[in-house]
Amino acid sequence: MSRPRVSIARFLGVALIVAGAALAARVGTGHGGTAGLGGFEPLTPWQRPSLELPPARPLDYRQLAETGLGQAVRWREGSWYCEYLGCSHGPYPLVSLWGEVPMFEAIDALDIGFPSRAHRALVDRFARANERYWDSALGGYAPYPGDRDADVQAFFDDNGWEGLAFYDAYLATRERRWLYDAQRAFRFIAARGWDRNGGGGMWWNTSHPYHSGPALASDSLLGILLYRADHEAWQLVDVRTYVDWANANDNHDERQLYLEKPNEPESVNDYVQAPLIYAQYLLCRDGQGESYCVQAGRVAATMAEEDVDAYGYKYNYGPEYDAIFMQWMMAYGQQTGQRYWIQLAEVNAAAAAENAGDGQGLWLSSWWGGPIADPETHPDMFRTMAATTSLFAWTAAYSEVGR
Repeated sequence: MSRPRVSIARFLGVALIVAGAALAARVGTGHGGTAGLGGFEPLTPWQRPSLELPPARPLDYRQLAETGLGQAVRWREGSWYCEYLGCSHGPYPLVSLWGEVPMFEAIDALDIGFPSRAHRALVDRFARANERYWDSALGGYAPYPGDRDADVQAFFDDNGWEGLAFYDAYLATRERRWLYDAQRAFRFIAARGWDRNGGGGMWWNTSHPYHSGPALASDSLLGILLYRADHEAWQLVDVRTYVDWANANDNHDERQLYLEKPNEPESVNDYVQAPLIYAQYLLCRDGQGESYCVQAGRVAATMAEEDVDAYGYKYNYGPEYDAIFMQWMMAYGQQTGQRYWIQLAEVNAAAAAENAGDGQGLWLSSWWGGPIADPETHPDMFRTMAATTSLFAWTAAYSEVGR
């Protein structure tokens, strides 16, 4: 028996759309330049208009996501999944935290967009399984299921993505157990991830090798979403600290986009931008200052600008990164009334439906054809198929195309 479909806008607050549109109208075109997306001027010095997207091809994105769930069986080993087909990963064959989060998010998206008993059961099953990554000795989520060692090297970006997946499980089911699981990820991040002695920045992992843009992005968004759920003031204070540091220290490339590593302009990656865009929009809507809305709007306009990168609207770096970007930009687009971001996801989802197949019925290839550019994405990885499934699932949840 199916439950009625629930709009994501109902969860996140329809009033935000009107408020965001009004703010964009007040921003206007600035110093006589070309207005970017939503009326905001891009951050780039060259000031190009937004990309013109091709029309989205109507597809059954929900069915595509369900197909991805079916593909996951090929990686199944007992009650869980493997990092590679055939479990060929030495003494640690099971899928890592970073590798399985895209499928967790895909399942969350299906239950948010298309609530049913079957989808609810999948969310609960995946959430319970993800609790196996909690290392009580460490006090955080470890990379491998079952780790129980205080000295495990844990990653603060992975804890952020994991926390967001638990938060979305809570959003789908209203089960407070999953909210608690998200909260403990953020407590671990706040306690051990922020560089309190070196002037700020979010460490990549517990060994503290360098500051990480992905960790900063995922952790900032997790914190503001949790604050909106439980209203713990310390979460808001921490998120503002993280975001303000990002705006002062982590955006020094020519386009003023956020970096994977501070002071390395070549390290810009799309999945760092989207969570920081959306986190700042939510900060603004929660009364923390319109400057956050302006910054979110200008970074978004820059990401949509012609010639901002070599990919244009064809996102083809790595499915696990690009799917995160699409998920949170669709959330931002729905809240601000900018359908551009949902159409962008639809265009990329249509390309993935055509190109991601490997000839063996599995989604292991790039969305737009050719090899996957990311050097850390290897053949036959669970994360590749899972991220493409996540793209389809979130596009289905947000899109009206093909319904």
